Amino acid sequence: ASLRNAILYSALKHQMDCLLYFDDDEYPVAVTNTRNSVIWGGQQGVTTHLQYIREADVTSGYHCGYISPIPYLNYNSDLSEADFRTFIEAISNDILNWEKVKEVMENGGVTYADTAVLTAKQAQEVPEIKGTKFIAGSNLCLNLKNPDRVFPFYNPPGARGEDAFYSTCLSKHRVLRVPCYTFHDGFAAYNHLLEGVLPTKLRLIKGDNKRVVARFYRACVGWVRYKPLLIYLTQRDVYQDKMNSVARKLELTLPKLARYFQQPKFLLILNEFQKYRANVVKHAEEFRRTQAIWNKIREGVL
Repeated sequence: ASLRNAILYSALKHQMDCLLYFDDDEYPVAVTNTRNSVIWGGQQGVTTHLQYIREADVTSGYHCGYISPIPYLNYNSDLSEADFRTFIEAISNDILNWEKVKEVMENGGVTYADTAVLTAKQAQEVPEIKGTKFIAGSNLCLNLKNPDRVFPFYNPPGARGEDAFYSTCLSKHRVLRVPCYTFHDGFAAYNHLLEGVLPTKLRLIKGDNKRVVARFYRACVGWVRYKPLLIYLTQRDVYQDKMNSVARKLELTLPKLARYFQQPKFLLILNEFQKYRANVVKHAEEFRRTQAIWNKIREGVL
């Protein structure tokens, strides 16, 4: 979040009209799976955002490829599908949920582009869910014409979710999902796409690879670190019930994940969750203070 804010501050200082974020492991191509082999198509990310940002506060695009760090799993006696579903329900939010995770896993860990989006002629309003209009942290454009409608990014220390917390500020803002994709190469498997090396099949991302498991573990830690604050900000009335449910599900499933991956460190995920749950009020105050400090800095710049 702090690095994003440094870029955002510089853009405002130089009186830029808008700011585009793209991750360094993304490519401006879309991949579909409508035939016996995958089909690739170039995407006009910059021009698409520029087309729509004039009429919105935020524009957010789509992602395909390896957007999820959750690998393909072969269930066994150590970890059943029901066990893994319980775990996903514990760490999930309104965007990451079991139905979407199962679909991606059935595709071998790959998310394919939707042809309806690729042929769409208009952007779509992002719906509000529990006071939040969810955006992604990349393939993202912010309108800077009115700096009063721009917010700072924030995440609890060592957590993920700076895009989710930005989303909680957008209830009264116009947020558009624009019809352009980026291909997310989260496992650095396709480094030559822009040189024309376009595979006809995308490889499975399996949970029997140490590097894949390590990435999955880091993602899980990041998720449980930011979930308490996200629920605290958006569902305060049911916060304790939600947190108790998460704790029970983690206690039930983490020993099974540790056995399945032969990685005892998965047991530490519960400790991380409990620590960030205990500090949720502190993190909520940090979030509020970040916004107050940002307002002062912005006034000084402009």
